[in-house]
Formats: sequence, C-alpha cells, structure tokens
Amino acid sequence: MSEVPTGPAPGPRAQAETERKFALLPGAQLPDLAGIAIIGDPEVQELDATYFDSPSYELNRARITLRRRTGGSDAAWHVKLPPVEGTRTELHVPLDATPDPLVVPRSLRTVVGERVGAVALVPVARLRTVRTVRQLSDPQTGTPLAELADDEVTATRFPLPGRQGTETTWREIEVELHEGSRSFLDAVTERFQWAGIVPASSPAKINQALGDAPARAAAHVPSSDDLLSQTVLAALATHVGVLQGREEAVAADAPDAVHKARVAARRLRSILRVFRDLFEAEAVGSLREELQWYATELGHARDAEVQKVKLLDRLDALPPESVIGPVRARMETELERTHQEGLAGVAACLADARYTRLMVTLSRWLTDPPLVAVADARVSERAIALLDKAIKRVRKAHDAAEQSEGQERLEALHEVRKKSKVVRYACEALIAVYGEPAASSARDWEAVTEVFGEMNDAAVARQRLLRLADAAAAAGEPTFTYGVLYGTQMGDLDRDLPAARAALRRAVRRGPDSWADTD
Repeated sequence: MSEVPTGPAPGPRAQAETERKFALLPGAQLPDLAGIAIIGDPEVQELDATYFDSPSYELNRARITLRRRTGGSDAAWHVKLPPVEGTRTELHVPLDATPDPLVVPRSLRTVVGERVGAVALVPVARLRTVRTVRQLSDPQTGTPLAELADDEVTATRFPLPGRQGTETTWREIEVELHEGSRSFLDAVTERFQWAGIVPASSPAKINQALGDAPARAAAHVPSSDDLLSQTVLAALATHVGVLQGREEAVAADAPDAVHKARVAARRLRSILRVFRDLFEAEAVGSLREELQWYATELGHARDAEVQKVKLLDRLDALPPESVIGPVRARMETELERTHQEGLAGVAACLADARYTRLMVTLSRWLTDPPLVAVADARVSERAIALLDKAIKRVRKAHDAAEQSEGQERLEALHEVRKKSKVVRYACEALIAVYGEPAASSARDWEAVTEVFGEMNDAAVARQRLLRLADAAAAAGEPTFTYGVLYGTQMGDLDRDLPAARAALRRAVRRGPDSWADTD
C-alpha cells in the first residue's frame, strides 16, 4: 500500500517553454544544420506519460495539458498553460507529491480549476515515446542553444463511456530553446522547411492522440435517446470534479470549502442511491459507504461551524436580562473547540490511505464504470420510475414521522429530510435531459430540504444546549440562559412543521410524472 506523504503538499515549479514541432516520416533523415548549429551526440530516453482531462475534455479545449511522466530528465507531474506569444508556462510537481498515479496533486488541480472550474480529472490517454535527444550548440562558442528531440510516439486513447479507445503511432521533432534566441529557432525552422519537413499538425502530442474526440464531446448534447447510464455518469463527473477541485481548499479550511465538498459527496451518494440499478450492486454499495465516511467526517466540522454561528446569533438576540452568567464565553470556547476537533478530523481524513482509495475509485468509475448489461432504455422509460421509487420512500418516511412523537419524531423527520435530498439531487442529475421541468422539481425538493433542514438544526441545537448546560452546571455557573435558548429552538420546531408539510405536498404533486409531456 502506498504511503501518504506527510507535511504540506509541494507547490509547483514554473518554467518557460519555447519550442517548435515538426512532423517526420519514419526513417526520414534530419536536415543538415551546418552553419546554424553543431548537432551533439544522441541520447536515447524512454518516456511514459499519462494525460489527464475531464471526461468531456475541458482542459484540451482550454489549451491546457496535464500529465504524469516518467523517464527522461524531467520526470514529474506537468501542467502546460496556454501559450503566450509562442511561449508556454510549464509547472512541475514531483512524482511523489501524490500517493497514487491516478491522484492529481492538489496544487495542480487548483491551477487547473482557476482556469476551467471544478472538473473531474481522469486519465484520458497514455503516450509512450522513444526519444533521441541531441543538443544544438553555437558553432563559434559551443554554447548550448536548444535541444532537439526526435520522438517515436505510440499513443493510446483510453475508452470512456460512450467512446472507443484507439492507438496511433507517429514520429515528430521538437526543438526547444535553451539559451538560443527566437531568430535561431526561425533559422532552424527555415532549414527544416527547405528539407521538406513541415510543422506538426497538432501543437501538442495529446491533441494528436485524442483526435476529434474533444470536438465531438463538446458538440454532444444529451437527449432522451441517450442511455440513462451516460446521463448519470455525466452528473457523477460534475460532483467528482467538486471533490477534487475543493481538496486543497478543504485542507486549508477556506471559506465554504468544507460545506461544498460535503454537499458534493452527498450528491454522489444520492445519485448512486436512485440509479443504483444501473451498476453492479456490490460496487455501488461499497462506493456509497466510502462517500458516507467522507461526508460524515466533513459533517462534524461543518455542523459545529453552523451551530456556533446560529447559537451565538440567538444569544445576541436575547434581552440583556435573559443572559445570566458567562454564557457567551462558555459557548464560544466549547463550540470553537468542537469546530477545531472537526477540522482535525478532516485533516486526518485527507491524510488517510482510505481517502486516497476513495479518490482513485471515483476516477475509475468515470473511466470504467461497473455498469450492468441493460437494454438500450431511453431516459424517459427508466428515470421516472426510479424517481417515483425514491419519492415513495420519502412519503413512507413522512408517514412514519407523523405517527411518532418526541425525540423519535425528530429522528423520523430527519429521515424525511435525507430522503428528500436524495430526490432533489436525482432531479438535478436529469436537468441535462429534461431542462426546466427537472430544474423546477429540483427547486421544489430543495424547498422541502431547506425547511426540514431548519427543523433538524433546531433539534441538533437543543442537544448542544443540553450539553452546554450540563457543563455550566458542573462548573457552578447559572444555566437559566441555556433554558431560554432551548425554548426558542422548540418554538422553531413548532413553527416550521406546517411549512415543511406544505412544501412536501407541493413537491410530490408536481413530481416527475408531469415531465413526460416535455420529452
């Protein structure tokens, strides 16, 4: 098992890259560069690079290259940014910056995210290159001016859901400046052209490996004739991208990062819950279990943060005569301690090999999903039935809550909220196909989860206030104020329950059965 590096993740090292590329036929000779440069002795290198992109190739379309390369003098993780006036900035991070070859370093994911947003990064191609390197030196001084790399390339484009893999081979020349000037590079280019060697058709090897796949992915618009599995996988990719893209921010406890990562994990679990019949049962169960583990760790920190803000706001809203004793000091200390314990749990989670395995599993789900063999059912023929099953689970949970009392009822209402979130996130996953009808249903179910969420927050606050009151009593402090705050939470529960029932009725009434006319 790979060990997880300790300490802060290494930052990327930047360098400028100015080069020209030329296409050569197999067996063709290099042109004579007499008078321009001295060609040094050859050095043969074997390079093996895995390229990463989103399943729909957003990086490629943004002219960004992300790869993990072994062999040669610069074995590392590389990000190449779009060229400016012929020069590209290339960022390097050591290979051991991540514990697994399928896990992109956090710092590079952040760089990519700043340009294309939160996208899932998965392996899309592998390029194996036999490179013959020669130094080009100044004929007068012997100063190294550039490096000439003669590459024999074998490229494998990995299959993705709905797309076939391919393998291609070609030969190309790269001339990369070191100490030389652009005029030197122009002179080399002219000599190559006189020899009938033309510039390469693709500015980067990965472009030639991928062919027209990025353009076809960009032009693809999901429709009701797509397999439901492809629609679901596209939704999963969106939320995997959030988890990957937010990782560095979560580690640094950046504002709202823990919350967004937790929501992404919940969305993934919900989509897998509703559409689990599309995948192998054991694989779905295992992935949902691991996502629950991660979401729970994030939840400890997030819930403590929310409760701290809400309870202190409630305290500040009380009349001064209702605040008796060092209530604020105790609440700030205890709630902050709980928050910091939650953050420590998140940090331990990110350093855990279990987390690494989860990230690798998510990547593999997007490249080689454990789909079961099903007929080519249209989205409209299966999605509605699966959503209806999820809505029935909500109604069953609500019926159970209506028949219970006290703490049992609060727990049952929390189940209603969780199952309502499952429906909401499943509706969101189908917006790409159904558009506004699915979006409208998602908003209806969001209203349900919001009002039930307020009720759950009040129930959790009650439990926290009881613990705070116990601690205050043990320290010989007055507990009156905690009782007052407890009473305000009871009032919230009584106030919100009718609104929760109404929101639920509205969401059920305007359910996915009404989408059929829009298909």
